[in-house]
Amino acid sequence: MNAKTIIGVIVAVILLAGGWYVYDMQRQAAKWKNAKEIVEESFNKDGGVATIRYVGVIDGPIDKVQDAVWNVERSSSMVENIKKSELVKSEGNTKTMIMQFQALNLPVQQFTMDFTLDAPNHVVSFKSTQAQAADLEGRYKFEPSPDGTKTRITYEAKSTDKIAVPFPASVIESAQRETFVNTVRGVEKALKTPTAG
Repeated sequence: MNAKTIIGVIVAVILLAGGWYVYDMQRQAAKWKNAKEIVEESFNKDGGVATIRYVGVIDGPIDKVQDAVWNVERSSSMVENIKKSELVKSEGNTKTMIMQFQALNLPVQQFTMDFTLDAPNHVVSFKSTQAQAADLEGRYKFEPSPDGTKTRITYEAKSTDKIAVPFPASVIESAQRETFVNTVRGVEKALKTPTAG
């Protein structure tokens, strides 16, 4: 074989591998498109800033749901996408955490984050203080159903890219959706265990 043939084969293999990776990301993204855990949603990406809002309903009273979310140091055992949730410091109503997230087949992202509980207003807010690819800031807001047996959980966040992200907005949106769905599932799982709340 001559050099042109070898280079052609290498380029073809790279293109096939890249095409397969994009196809696999889109295939994974599609499975989260109509998740039953989401009752309302919005996602907008303008340049490097994504504005995210997901709403779900959890079968459980507001105090238990809020406690499960506030126990963020347990989230790596509750939420499939959270690979690490290490408590660094806890002072009053604020926790500093080292968090590692992975959604779809995207690389694991590590954040140092502050979580703050505003218990009377049923809000857990969060903000990254150190991040690899994007800064993240937002909150979980909880509202009880009229009969008190269910809780409406609203996730609102803003993600600001720190580096150029090589993925289309639809993949980022699907990664966010997957993480929210798995958070709802993780909270539901926590409510079924004796240590929740």
